[in-house]
Amino acid sequence: MNIGACVVLYNPCESKVLDNISTYIEFVKCLVIVDNSTQENNIKEIYKQNNKVIFVSMNGNKGIAKALNEGLQILISKKMDYALTMDQDSKFPREDINEILLLLEKYSSYYSLIGLNYNHNVAIKKDTIVEVDCWLTSGNFVNLNCYKKVGGFCNDLFIDYVDIEFDYKLKNNGMKIGYLEDYSLEHCIGNPIKIRIGKFIFYSMNHSEIRYYYRYRNSKALYMNDKDFFRKYYFKEIFVNIPKMLIFEKNRMKKLKMIKKGLNDAKRGKMGEYR
Repeated sequence: MNIGACVVLYNPCESKVLDNISTYIEFVKCLVIVDNSTQENNIKEIYKQNNKVIFVSMNGNKGIAKALNEGLQILISKKMDYALTMDQDSKFPREDINEILLLLEKYSSYYSLIGLNYNHNVAIKKDTIVEVDCWLTSGNFVNLNCYKKVGGFCNDLFIDYVDIEFDYKLKNNGMKIGYLEDYSLEHCIGNPIKIRIGKFIFYSMNHSEIRYYYRYRNSKALYMNDKDFFRKYYFKEIFVNIPKMLIFEKNRMKKLKMIKKGLNDAKRGKMGEYR
């Protein structure tokens, strides 16, 4: 199988991104770096002598969906069979690459998307694949024929719920999604607040105001499209995440104002980039 990779950047810490890319650049045939940054960086210059790397500047933040589509279309043009999609903050388990590639070949006939677990360590690794309705974008091996069949990622979402909407389309077209339970990324998920009450530990997302706008607009828009599939995601946002934000986070009223605006824009069908 021809495997390419796509990583999307947004105002990255250069040293961390270079370290993360080093964990997977060696085993892919082509790496597309799509830069959504609003600040200058030197990543393009660092890789300009590497014939394996294609650098694409989006000239500002055009959203994760559009950036992923740009990168995967290039990999399709390069005759890749699979695209490994990576976040800039994720490390691939390089020491397990041979086993992961064997499992990818083993399960490729059954699954349109095969992901990795994240921040999960076990002493003895098994070949277990777990079927799910959706999975996070980072560490996914996406079958590019399946990607083309469902029309790629939804640009109108911009950011947030882009992965869930894509996986929803795969499932709606009779395709399966799974992840390798014992093979895991090192993956940083935003800047959550850790909350300990007695022996219980949970997290509040602690997103910026604009991220809350997109989360609630997009979850509402998707729920309006298919209440059965998206109910659990939308209800979690409303009945779990809003209370945690109001109790544990700062700038509550600003965040709540953007949540309300997102919900209203979803009802009006106002999508795309927030302006």
